[in-house]
Amino acid sequence: MTAARSVRDTHPLLAVLLAQLIYAAGVVAGIALAALLTRPFAEAAPSGPLIAVVTLLQTVAGHAPIFLLLWAWLRFYERRPFASLGLPWGRTAWRWHAAGFGLGAAFIAGWLALQYAMGNLRIEDTFAGSAAGVSALYLLPMFYLSRIGMIAIEEILYRGWLLRTGTARWGTTAGVAVSSAAFALFHFVGPLMLITPLHRFHWVLALNLVLWSVLAALLTLTSGNLWAAMAFHATPLWLTSQVFVVNDGRPQVLAMVLLSQPKASPLMGEAALAGPFTGLPTTLLLALLCAGALAVHLRRRLPVPAGPAGGR
Repeated sequence: MTAARSVRDTHPLLAVLLAQLIYAAGVVAGIALAALLTRPFAEAAPSGPLIAVVTLLQTVAGHAPIFLLLWAWLRFYERRPFASLGLPWGRTAWRWHAAGFGLGAAFIAGWLALQYAMGNLRIEDTFAGSAAGVSALYLLPMFYLSRIGMIAIEEILYRGWLLRTGTARWGTTAGVAVSSAAFALFHFVGPLMLITPLHRFHWVLALNLVLWSVLAALLTLTSGNLWAAMAFHATPLWLTSQVFVVNDGRPQVLAMVLLSQPKASPLMGEAALAGPFTGLPTTLLLALLCAGALAVHLRRRLPVPAGPAGGR
């Protein structure tokens, strides 16, 4: 039997279930491991370097079991390398990551502009939080790396794994639909919700999560890897957690600009529900981005017409 024939795909519906179980089991193990590794720092006085170290430990330890469980399934059942899920390395990876970062930053710029135009955004403070100051120079990159580590597993599970197996069995449209529906479902129901609910359900948020996943799927299909989708997913979360932060009543570690939403609601936008992913303005932004990403994807798939003989 050849190496190509020895590889086998997981059925998409089984992958939907396994994605939930792998994430939930990995989170439980990750919480225990992170608590064990960060215990020596529990009594230390808070400081910028300590926050950086603890953040790195919590991110790596908290997500390593999830990666390990998925790697084991791929290695022993599908018999494929982990990198085959869309993680090639090289210059292309950096270029697509930069493109995803720029798209994520543009999304947040649009979100801020729409919220401000509707009167649902006010500046409360600048350089706020317990870690504001010089430590922000190294904490901001550290927090970005932490976000990449946190969302990488979601992109690998739902775009790298589920999108691929769904597309291979049922075609591109069905693969995008199944992976996007499963991604939205993941945020509301499943074993993980018994441990720590991620979000309170609202139909606009559910719609936005589907649109977000469709956009990430288009980025993945167009680029042939996960780097753009990972950066696009991480950048808005990073920007709205440490740079443009909406005050939700919780203590802030770092907020370059602290904002408030006087007209907060699930329809207008509400930080307590899911930050920039809530509200109909976000729906509009994501619909426009999806349309643009689809146009780019279809254009890249079109065959290039041959030029005239002897032409250049």
